[in-house]
Amino acid sequence: MPVSDWIDVEALPFETLLLLEDPHLHWLPRDWPGNELGVALRAHPSVGDFLRVRLRGAGGWLEALVEGAPEVDAATLRRCEVAVMARMADWLVYVVRPEAYDAQPFLRWSDEELLGLVDPRGKVVLDVGSGTGRLLEPLIADAATVFAVEPIAHLRGYLKTKFAAHAGKLFVIDGLLTEISLPDGTADVTVAGHVYGDEPEREIAELERVTRPGGIVILCPGTNDVDDDGHRALLAAGYAWSTFEEPGDGRKRKYWRTLGVPPERTVGVPPERTVGVPPERTVGAAPGPRPGGEPRP
Repeated sequence: MPVSDWIDVEALPFETLLLLEDPHLHWLPRDWPGNELGVALRAHPSVGDFLRVRLRGAGGWLEALVEGAPEVDAATLRRCEVAVMARMADWLVYVVRPEAYDAQPFLRWSDEELLGLVDPRGKVVLDVGSGTGRLLEPLIADAATVFAVEPIAHLRGYLKTKFAAHAGKLFVIDGLLTEISLPDGTADVTVAGHVYGDEPEREIAELERVTRPGGIVILCPGTNDVDDDGHRALLAAGYAWSTFEEPGDGRKRKYWRTLGVPPERTVGVPPERTVGVPPERTVGAAPGPRPGGEPRP
Protein backbone atom coordinates (compact mmCIF):
# COMPACT_ATOMS: atom_id res chain seq x y z
CA MET A 1 0.00 0.00 0.00
CA PRO A 2 1.42 3.44 -0.90
CA VAL A 3 2.44 5.65 2.00
CA SER A 4 -0.16 8.20 0.89
CA ASP A 5 -2.87 5.63 1.66
CA TRP A 6 -1.90 5.29 5.32
CA ILE A 7 -3.84 8.43 6.20
CA ASP A 8 -6.34 10.65 4.41
CA VAL A 9 -4.36 13.89 4.18
CA GLU A 10 -7.23 15.59 2.37
CA ALA A 11 -9.14 15.50 5.66
CA LEU A 12 -6.33 17.31 7.53
CA PRO A 13 -5.86 21.06 7.92
CA PHE A 14 -2.49 22.37 6.80
CA GLU A 15 -1.81 23.40 10.41
CA THR A 16 -1.34 19.69 11.17
CA LEU A 17 2.29 20.37 10.25
CA LEU A 18 2.59 22.12 13.62
CA LEU A 19 2.54 18.63 15.21
CA LEU A 20 5.73 17.55 13.44
CA GLU A 21 8.79 17.03 15.61
CA ASP A 22 12.48 17.78 15.12
CA PRO A 23 13.44 14.30 13.81
CA HIS A 24 10.87 14.77 11.03
CA LEU A 25 11.92 18.29 10.15
CA HIS A 26 15.58 17.26 9.96
CA TRP A 27 14.67 15.43 6.75
CA LEU A 28 12.62 18.22 5.20
CA PRO A 29 14.15 18.53 1.71
CA ARG A 30 15.82 21.83 0.92
CA ASP A 31 15.19 21.22 -2.78
CA TRP A 32 11.41 20.88 -2.50
CA PRO A 33 10.08 20.30 -6.02
CA GLY A 34 7.66 22.79 -7.51
CA ASN A 35 6.21 25.69 -5.54
CA GLU A 36 3.50 23.92 -3.49
CA LEU A 37 5.29 24.37 -0.16
CA GLY A 38 5.96 28.06 -0.81
CA VAL A 39 2.34 28.65 -1.81
CA ALA A 40 1.06 26.89 1.31
CA LEU A 41 3.47 28.69 3.65
CA ARG A 42 2.56 32.06 2.16
CA ALA A 43 -1.05 31.42 3.12
CA HIS A 44 -0.13 30.01 6.56
CA PRO A 45 2.55 32.25 8.11
CA SER A 46 2.17 30.53 11.50
CA VAL A 47 3.42 27.27 9.96
CA GLY A 48 6.30 29.14 8.31
CA ASP A 49 7.26 30.72 11.64
CA PHE A 50 7.13 27.30 13.30
CA LEU A 51 9.44 25.81 10.67
CA ARG A 52 11.91 28.69 10.90
CA VAL A 53 12.15 28.30 14.68
CA ARG A 54 12.45 24.52 14.60
CA LEU A 55 14.88 24.34 11.69
CA ARG A 56 17.29 26.92 13.15
CA GLY A 57 19.17 28.62 10.38
CA ALA A 58 16.91 27.57 7.52
CA GLY A 59 15.09 30.89 7.50
CA GLY A 60 16.71 32.06 4.28
CA TRP A 61 15.68 28.94 2.43
CA LEU A 62 12.10 29.19 3.67
CA GLU A 63 11.88 32.91 2.94
CA ALA A 64 13.02 32.28 -0.63
CA LEU A 65 10.28 29.68 -1.04
CA VAL A 66 7.60 32.05 0.20
CA GLU A 67 8.84 35.07 -1.74
CA GLY A 68 8.88 33.08 -4.96
CA ALA A 69 5.37 31.73 -4.48
CA PRO A 70 2.48 33.32 -6.39
CA GLU A 71 -0.86 34.28 -4.90
CA VAL A 72 -3.43 31.65 -5.86
CA ASP A 73 -7.14 31.02 -5.57
CA ALA A 74 -8.61 28.88 -2.80
CA ALA A 75 -8.85 25.71 -4.90
CA THR A 76 -5.21 25.94 -6.01
CA LEU A 77 -4.11 26.67 -2.46
CA ARG A 78 -5.86 23.56 -1.16
CA ARG A 79 -4.30 21.46 -3.93
CA CYS A 80 -0.87 22.71 -2.85
CA GLU A 81 -1.60 22.03 0.83
CA VAL A 82 -2.68 18.46 0.08
CA ALA A 83 0.35 17.87 -2.17
CA VAL A 84 2.70 18.95 0.63
CA MET A 85 0.96 16.80 3.24
CA ALA A 86 0.92 13.80 0.89
CA ARG A 87 4.71 13.97 0.68
CA MET A 88 4.80 13.93 4.48
CA ALA A 89 2.13 11.27 4.95
CA ASP A 90 4.43 8.87 6.80
CA TRP A 91 5.43 11.64 9.24
CA LEU A 92 1.86 12.82 9.74
CA VAL A 93 0.46 9.36 10.42
CA TYR A 94 2.88 9.01 13.35
CA VAL A 95 1.66 12.21 15.01
CA VAL A 96 -2.04 11.98 14.07
CA ARG A 97 -3.01 8.30 13.80
CA PRO A 98 -0.15 5.92 14.66
CA GLU A 99 -2.71 3.13 15.00
CA ALA A 100 -3.33 3.45 11.24
CA TYR A 101 0.33 2.66 10.57
CA ASP A 102 0.27 -0.13 13.14
CA ALA A 103 -2.60 -1.77 11.22
CA GLN A 104 -0.79 -1.90 7.86
CA PRO A 105 -0.79 -5.42 6.35
CA PHE A 106 2.95 -5.43 5.62
CA LEU A 107 3.62 -5.42 9.38
CA ARG A 108 1.81 -8.71 9.88
CA TRP A 109 4.79 -10.92 9.06
CA SER A 110 5.32 -14.01 11.21
CA ASP A 111 6.60 -13.47 14.76
CA GLU A 112 8.76 -16.54 14.20
CA GLU A 113 11.08 -14.41 12.07
CA LEU A 114 12.37 -13.09 15.41
CA LEU A 115 11.62 -15.99 17.73
CA GLY A 116 13.45 -18.34 15.38
CA LEU A 117 16.63 -16.36 16.11
CA VAL A 118 16.33 -15.59 19.81
CA ASP A 119 14.57 -16.76 22.98
CA PRO A 120 13.63 -13.56 24.89
CA ARG A 121 12.84 -15.32 28.17
CA GLY A 122 14.53 -13.55 31.08
CA LYS A 123 16.54 -11.26 28.83
CA VAL A 124 17.04 -7.51 28.58
CA VAL A 125 15.60 -6.46 25.22
CA LEU A 126 16.34 -3.16 23.50
CA ASP A 127 14.29 -1.96 20.53
CA VAL A 128 15.82 1.06 18.78
CA GLY A 129 13.55 3.19 16.63
CA SER A 130 10.55 1.42 18.11
CA GLY A 131 7.90 3.29 16.12
CA THR A 132 4.61 1.56 16.93
CA GLY A 133 6.37 -1.40 18.53
CA ARG A 134 6.06 -4.14 15.91
CA LEU A 135 9.39 -5.74 16.83
CA LEU A 136 8.45 -5.78 20.51
CA GLU A 137 5.20 -7.66 19.99
CA PRO A 138 6.76 -11.17 20.04
CA LEU A 139 9.45 -10.30 22.62
CA ILE A 140 7.99 -8.19 25.39
CA ALA A 141 5.87 -10.79 27.19
CA ASP A 142 8.79 -13.08 28.06
CA ALA A 143 11.56 -10.49 28.39
CA ALA A 144 12.76 -9.46 31.86
CA THR A 145 13.29 -5.79 30.98
CA VAL A 146 12.54 -3.87 27.80
CA PHE A 147 13.92 -0.55 26.60
CA ALA A 148 12.14 1.12 23.67
CA VAL A 149 14.13 3.96 22.13
CA GLU A 150 11.99 6.30 20.00
CA PRO A 151 12.70 9.93 19.04
CA ILE A 152 9.07 10.92 18.32
CA ALA A 153 7.29 11.95 21.53
CA HIS A 154 3.83 11.07 20.20
CA LEU A 155 5.02 7.54 19.39
CA ARG A 156 6.56 7.19 22.83
CA GLY A 157 3.12 7.85 24.26
CA TYR A 158 1.59 5.36 21.86
CA LEU A 159 4.07 2.67 22.93
CA LYS A 160 3.24 3.19 26.61
CA THR A 161 -0.45 2.82 25.87
CA LYS A 162 -0.07 -0.16 23.55
CA PHE A 163 2.07 -2.10 26.01
CA ALA A 164 0.41 -0.84 29.21
CA ALA A 165 0.09 -4.42 30.46
CA HIS A 166 3.91 -4.56 30.64
CA ALA A 167 4.42 -1.14 32.22
CA GLY A 168 6.44 -2.54 35.09
CA LYS A 169 9.27 -3.67 32.84
CA LEU A 170 8.96 -1.34 29.84
CA PHE A 171 11.08 1.81 29.75
CA VAL A 172 10.35 4.11 26.80
CA ILE A 173 13.10 6.67 26.21
CA ASP A 174 14.10 9.33 23.71
CA GLY A 175 17.02 8.65 21.40
CA LEU A 176 18.32 8.01 17.91
CA LEU A 177 19.93 4.99 16.29
CA THR A 178 23.24 6.85 16.36
CA GLU A 179 22.70 8.24 19.89
CA ILE A 180 21.28 5.67 22.33
CA SER A 181 21.26 7.00 25.90
CA LEU A 182 22.11 3.70 27.56
CA PRO A 183 25.39 2.29 28.95
CA ASP A 184 27.64 -0.08 27.06
CA GLY A 185 26.49 -3.69 27.16
CA THR A 186 22.95 -2.93 28.37
CA ALA A 187 21.01 -5.46 26.29
CA ASP A 188 21.04 -9.19 25.71
CA VAL A 189 18.91 -8.71 22.60
CA THR A 190 18.99 -5.54 20.48
CA VAL A 191 16.58 -5.14 17.60
CA ALA A 192 15.92 -2.38 15.07
CA GLY A 193 13.56 -2.11 12.13
CA HIS A 194 13.05 0.29 9.25
CA VAL A 195 15.12 2.95 11.01
CA TYR A 196 18.41 1.35 9.88
CA GLY A 197 20.28 2.43 6.78
CA ASP A 198 20.97 6.18 6.70
CA GLU A 199 24.44 5.95 8.31
CA PRO A 200 25.19 2.21 8.34
CA GLU A 201 28.63 2.19 9.94
CA ARG A 202 27.68 4.58 12.77
CA GLU A 203 24.40 2.76 13.36
CA ILE A 204 26.02 -0.68 13.54
CA ALA A 205 28.66 0.62 15.95
CA GLU A 206 26.04 2.11 18.28
CA LEU A 207 23.82 -0.97 18.21
CA GLU A 208 26.78 -3.15 19.11
CA ARG A 209 27.98 -0.76 21.81
CA VAL A 210 24.77 -1.18 23.83
CA THR A 211 24.71 -4.97 23.37
CA ARG A 212 26.61 -7.16 25.79
CA PRO A 213 29.25 -9.66 24.62
CA GLY A 214 27.39 -12.83 23.72
CA GLY A 215 24.22 -10.86 23.01
CA ILE A 216 22.57 -10.67 19.62
CA VAL A 217 21.75 -7.77 17.30
CA ILE A 218 18.84 -8.34 14.89
CA LEU A 219 17.86 -5.94 12.12
CA CYS A 220 14.67 -5.99 10.06
CA PRO A 221 15.20 -2.83 8.01
CA GLY A 222 12.43 -3.37 5.48
CA THR A 223 14.89 -3.42 2.61
CA ASN A 224 14.04 -5.31 -0.56
CA ASP A 225 16.04 -8.35 -1.62
CA VAL A 226 18.79 -6.28 -3.24
CA ASP A 227 22.37 -5.44 -2.31
CA ASP A 228 22.88 -1.84 -1.17
CA ASP A 229 25.29 0.11 1.05
CA GLY A 230 23.47 -0.94 4.22
CA HIS A 231 23.65 -4.59 3.20
CA ARG A 232 27.36 -4.40 2.37
CA ALA A 233 28.13 -2.67 5.67
CA LEU A 234 26.40 -5.45 7.61
CA LEU A 235 28.21 -8.17 5.69
CA ALA A 236 31.52 -6.44 6.35
CA ALA A 237 30.65 -6.41 10.08
CA GLY A 238 30.00 -10.17 10.08
CA TYR A 239 26.20 -10.30 9.96
CA ALA A 240 24.30 -13.26 8.57
CA TRP A 241 21.11 -12.71 6.64
CA SER A 242 18.08 -14.31 5.08
CA THR A 243 14.82 -13.15 3.56
CA PHE A 244 11.19 -13.29 4.65
CA GLU A 245 7.83 -12.23 3.28
CA GLU A 246 6.18 -8.96 4.28
CA PRO A 247 2.51 -9.47 3.36
CA GLY A 248 1.69 -7.50 0.25
CA ASP A 249 5.17 -5.98 0.02
CA GLY A 250 7.36 -8.87 -1.12
CA ARG A 251 10.62 -10.38 0.10
CA LYS A 252 12.57 -8.41 2.69
CA ARG A 253 15.91 -9.01 4.34
CA LYS A 254 16.74 -9.54 7.99
CA TYR A 255 20.21 -9.60 9.55
CA TRP A 256 21.69 -10.85 12.79
CA ARG A 257 24.99 -11.22 14.61
CA THR A 258 25.93 -12.72 17.97
CA LEU A 259 28.61 -10.46 19.44
CA GLY A 260 31.86 -12.12 20.41
CA VAL A 261 31.34 -14.95 17.92
CA PRO A 262 33.78 -14.94 14.98
CA PRO A 263 32.06 -13.66 11.82
CA GLU A 264 32.27 -17.02 10.09
CA ARG A 265 30.25 -18.54 12.93
CA THR A 266 27.36 -16.10 12.29
CA VAL A 267 26.91 -16.81 8.60
CA GLY A 268 23.57 -18.47 7.92
CA VAL A 269 21.50 -20.58 10.30
CA PRO A 270 20.60 -24.24 10.22
CA PRO A 271 17.74 -24.78 7.75
CA GLU A 272 15.37 -25.84 10.51
CA ARG A 273 15.75 -22.40 12.14
CA THR A 274 15.19 -20.40 8.97
CA VAL A 275 11.50 -19.60 9.33
CA GLY A 276 9.44 -19.00 6.22
CA VAL A 277 12.47 -19.10 3.91
CA PRO A 278 13.54 -22.09 1.78
CA PRO A 279 16.99 -23.30 2.93
CA GLU A 280 18.61 -22.18 -0.30
CA ARG A 281 17.51 -18.59 0.39
CA THR A 282 19.52 -18.46 3.64
CA VAL A 283 22.50 -16.44 2.55
CA GLY A 284 25.82 -16.03 4.22
CA ALA A 285 28.44 -13.36 3.72
CA ALA A 286 29.13 -13.99 0.05
CA PRO A 287 29.59 -10.54 -1.54
CA GLY A 288 28.29 -11.47 -4.99
CA PRO A 289 25.33 -9.62 -6.50
CA ARG A 290 21.78 -10.88 -6.09
CA PRO A 291 18.77 -10.12 -8.26
CA GLY A 292 15.44 -8.61 -7.29
CA GLY A 293 13.73 -5.65 -5.71
CA GLU A 294 14.16 -1.93 -5.78
CA PRO A 295 16.65 -0.17 -3.52
CA ARG A 296 15.59 1.25 -0.17
CA PRO A 297 14.10 4.74 -0.70
